[in-house]
Amino acid sequence: MPLQFRRLMKRNTDLPTCDLKKSIAQNIFLIITSKFNEHRFDTSYGCELWDMDFEIVVNESMWTEKIRKSVQVSVEKHETRLYDIDVQIEVAQDENVFGLKNEKSVKKLLSIFVKGTISETGESFPFNTKIFLSPLSLE
Repeated sequence: MPLQFRRLMKRNTDLPTCDLKKSIAQNIFLIITSKFNEHRFDTSYGCELWDMDFEIVVNESMWTEKIRKSVQVSVEKHETRLYDIDVQIEVAQDENVFGLKNEKSVKKLLSIFVKGTISETGESFPFNTKIFLSPLSLE
C-alpha cells in the first residue's frame, strides 16, 4: 500500500510484494480506517468507528465497547487468514498547545490492539495502531 496504478498498467512489470504478516497488517489497518459502505465490492468492509467519531459520548465504556465489537466482527469476517482474534481498545486524551496564543487542542487517542493466530503457520500475530479522533488524524 498504496497501490501503484502507473506500474499496474504497464505490461510485463512485476509489482512489489510483501510478506504474509505485512499483508495481514495492511488489511487490518484498511478495515479500521474504512467506514461501512465505502467500498462498493463489499459494503460490510470497514468498521463503525467513523460513524462515531463526533458522537457525543455519554458513557465512554459503552462507546469503546461498541467500537471494539465493530472492529472485532469486521476483522473476523474480512481477515480470514487469522483465527482466535481478540481486539482491545484503550482510550486516552491527547492535549497539544500550539500557536502564538497557546491554543489547546484536545483529541481522543484510540490505541487499537488486534491479536490472532495465522491460519497458515500457527504463529501468533500482534497488530496495533493509534488513531486520533475529533478531529481525525493518524499517528
